[in-house]
Amino acid sequence: MPISFLTSTNIEVDVYLTFDKSVQLTEEQRSTYLSTGIFEGKVKEDATKFTIKALSPSDREEAEVRAGSYTRSELGRMLWIESPGDDKEKAQWHHNLKEDEREAYGSYQAYLNQVYIEMIRSSLLKIDGEKASLDSIQMIRPESHRVQAITELVLHIQRLSLIGDSGK
Repeated sequence: MPISFLTSTNIEVDVYLTFDKSVQLTEEQRSTYLSTGIFEGKVKEDATKFTIKALSPSDREEAEVRAGSYTRSELGRMLWIESPGDDKEKAQWHHNLKEDEREAYGSYQAYLNQVYIEMIRSSLLKIDGEKASLDSIQMIRPESHRVQAITELVLHIQRLSLIGDSGK
């Protein structure tokens, strides 16, 4: 397999959030869109369009540093890696952790959340063609939509920024 390269961090793309009522996708189309960026649904005129840019490796590293990568809990990171995938199993596993392990795990999860925020801060350019910032995302309501917006934007940013098998 040849080595893949990101040819430019000047790549900007427009993305939609799948929970936007003006974006119509089947579950299969949603999954494909979030994993590949290929949009096969329908978009109404009033759908909210987010413009993001690719992040270079140094941009991503700076975001991690701003989020606290040098002070993150390594125990928390190891526990996060080891945690079960099944929700019920994970809840029982978390319940059985010692107090210091639960704190380390929670601290690492907070670090990851901050990394996502910093990635959006570095990548988000516009919302509906108007200059945007992280504050724009933080004002999304209800809270569940704000959290989902952050999650989906990070998925798009990572896909756009990370080198894949076929390159950019």
